[in-house]
Amino acid sequence: MAPTIIIKGWINRREFRAPFRQCLEVFENIGAHYRINPAVSDEHEDFALFFQSCPYEFSSSDLNRFRRKNPLTPLFFVLGVCCEGMLRTAAPLDSPFYCYAHGWSSRENEQIRRFLTEQPSIFALPPTAENDETAVSRVAAHILPSAVCRLPSLILTRFGPFGNDSAMNQLIAEEQKQLGCSPFFSGKTLPESFSGKILADMDNSPREKILESIQKLRRRFADNEFTVYVDSPRTDEKEDYVQAGVTQVLPKMR
Repeated sequence: MAPTIIIKGWINRREFRAPFRQCLEVFENIGAHYRINPAVSDEHEDFALFFQSCPYEFSSSDLNRFRRKNPLTPLFFVLGVCCEGMLRTAAPLDSPFYCYAHGWSSRENEQIRRFLTEQPSIFALPPTAENDETAVSRVAAHILPSAVCRLPSLILTRFGPFGNDSAMNQLIAEEQKQLGCSPFFSGKTLPESFSGKILADMDNSPREKILESIQKLRRRFADNEFTVYVDSPRTDEKEDYVQAGVTQVLPKMR
């Protein structure tokens, strides 16, 4: 049976156009049935996609009613710019699954496709998943098994002025092992030369300090693939990091 999806929200907003279009491509490619802004019904849904343009756009009563009828259905929120800071100042979302529209990437499409075709996905986590569980799942899902390589991976444990989170460095190392790579940690001093992938967990240093660290590293290791993990990178941040010498920027948090 084809999966069923409901889509709610102001999908014609400019910030939602690209994510909405890409989601429809996924649904149509796998033959899923989707409904846009339907009235509340008793039908079961396999997936729910909410494009939220501002806090409190979807009432708690409506979400609770949907949750009672679909207790295991993932609710995925795509948040607009007016929702920046919402989780600190407003009621939390009724779901552990969300991303900001400006941070949308093909990885979100892939996670949706994998879930709807019954493959391992972040959306297989329970609706009560905590922040650390979703963070681990996202990190593990960023590089798919098709990208397996045998290169060594150098994980920077002292990247940026403030250093890094050792727990996140360990998660990155475990991810690399699953991909068939041989990860090792840089320690306080970098090797004179290195052939392989370089990975770094972005700390909370000011952006100009991070960019300076990236540029110094790129000058020293000019030909290496260089990936940085950022909590929730904005589009302009990604562009700055790439211009400074990063190969790719991956979000590590929800």
